[in-house]
Amino acid sequence: MADALNQHNQVRLTANPLQRVGAFALAALARVSHPDQLTTDAFEAAVDNMTRHLLITADVAKAADPGGFWLGASYMLWPNSKINPTARGKQSPDQRRGLIGEWRALPEPAAWPDAPCAYCERPACKWFGKVDIPLGASVEHRNTTAPGHEGTPLCYPCVASLWAFPYGASLTGGRAAAIHSWDDAFLAPVTRLAVKRTLANAQAPAVKTKAQPTWYARELAVLEAVRSYDQRIHAGVELIVLSNSNKEQLLRVQEMEQPIAQWLRSTTTRSDRRSGYRVLVAAQASKSVSGEAFLARRAFEDPAAIMHRTTAYLLGRVSAGGVVPAEVSGLAPLTYSYCIEVLNMDEKDVARIKDLAARLGALLGQDSRPGPFGGFMRANAKGGDLYGWFRTQSVQWLLKTRPAGMPRTLLPVEDYRLLFDDERAWSHRRLLVFAVMEALVEAGWQPKGSAEELEDVSDAAASFADEEAN
Repeated sequence: MADALNQHNQVRLTANPLQRVGAFALAALARVSHPDQLTTDAFEAAVDNMTRHLLITADVAKAADPGGFWLGASYMLWPNSKINPTARGKQSPDQRRGLIGEWRALPEPAAWPDAPCAYCERPACKWFGKVDIPLGASVEHRNTTAPGHEGTPLCYPCVASLWAFPYGASLTGGRAAAIHSWDDAFLAPVTRLAVKRTLANAQAPAVKTKAQPTWYARELAVLEAVRSYDQRIHAGVELIVLSNSNKEQLLRVQEMEQPIAQWLRSTTTRSDRRSGYRVLVAAQASKSVSGEAFLARRAFEDPAAIMHRTTAYLLGRVSAGGVVPAEVSGLAPLTYSYCIEVLNMDEKDVARIKDLAARLGALLGQDSRPGPFGGFMRANAKGGDLYGWFRTQSVQWLLKTRPAGMPRTLLPVEDYRLLFDDERAWSHRRLLVFAVMEALVEAGWQPKGSAEELEDVSDAAASFADEEAN
C-alpha cells in the first residue's frame, strides 16, 4: 500500500485515447510539456484547480448564469454526478461545495478495492462508472461484472486524467470533440491549445444568440492543427466526438491517416506546395460548404475524392471558357506528390504517366483547334474508347513532326499496361487527364476555332467534370 500511495500522483500514459488526452491536459494545466514531467505538487495542484472550477458552480442557479460553464458541461460529461444531482435546486451552496469536494477527493487507502487499475494495472483507488468514465457502464447496472465488482477499477491518476479530458476538448453543440494521436509530440501542443481555449470559454460570458454552425467544423479544426504543426507527423490523427449525457450516448471516432496528415502539413512547410494549396481548396468547395471544410472532411472519409474534385474543378474551368486554366501548373507539385505519398501510386508509374502526357501535349498542341483535346477527354470518359483513340493518334504521332528527343512510339507497352491492364488503371487515366492539361499549359497552347468548336470542347469538359465530381 505504501508503494501505491507513492504512485497515486504519478500520471502514466495508457492505451486509452481519452485518458491520453486527459493526461496531456493535466500537463497543460500544470504548465509542463509532458505528463511524465508532473511532480507530486504539480499533479495535486492541477487536480485542485479542476475542483475549484467545479466549486464555482455552487453559487450558480442555472448553467446559463455567469460562472455556469462547467455546470452546463456537466450534463453532457458527468450526468447525475455530485455537481448536478436531481435535488440540486434544494441544496445550499455549502452543501453543493461539500458534495463536489467529496466527489473529487482521493479515497482513503483503507477503502481501496483489491483490484488493479483497468488502464495502467496499478492499484485502483475506487470502482468507477458512467459518472466519471465517458460512456462507461453505470455502477447501478452490474449484470456484466463479476460479483463484488461495482464498476471499473481505476487509480487516482487515471481517473483524474478522465476528469481532465474535457479541458483538452472542444465542448460545443452538446458534444465533446477532441484531437488524439499516438504521436505524443503532436498531441502535446494540440491539447495545450485546446486547454487554453476551454479555459477562455469557461471565463467568457454566456452567449444567448445562436451562432451559425460551420460545416464540418470539427474536421476543419483537425486540418488546421495538422497544417500548423511544425514537425513531422509520425502517426494518424483521430477526431473523437462523444456525448456522455443521459439524452444521447454517442462515440464517433474518425481517423486521418498518417500519410495524408503529413502531406497536408507539407502544404505549409514546402514552398513548391504552398502556392497550389489555394487552388486545391477552391476546387473542393460547393455552394454551401467552404473548400477547406470539404477538404478536411474528405481527408478523413475519402482521400481519393480530393484529386477527383480537383480535376473536376479544372475541367469545369475548361468548360467555362474552352481554355485550360493556368492554375494547373501551380497544382502540379501537389497533385503528383499526393498520388505518390497519399494514394500510394508508384513513383515510377507517375513518372511514366507524365512522360506520356508530355507526348500527348506535344501531339495535341500542334493543332490549334479545340476539337482534338475534346476528343481526348471524351475518349477518357467512362463511356469512351481510349484505346481506340490511342490507335488513331499513334498514326498521327508518326506522321506529324515530333519534338526532338521524343520516341517514335506514342503508347509503349509499359504505358498501355498502366492505363488498361493494371489494378489502378482508372486512377492512372484520371492522372493522365491532369498531366495532359499541365503539358498543354506549359506549351502555351491556346485553342482557336469557331464558337461551335469551343462549345463542343466545353461540353466534353463539363461532362468529364461531372463524372469526376460524382
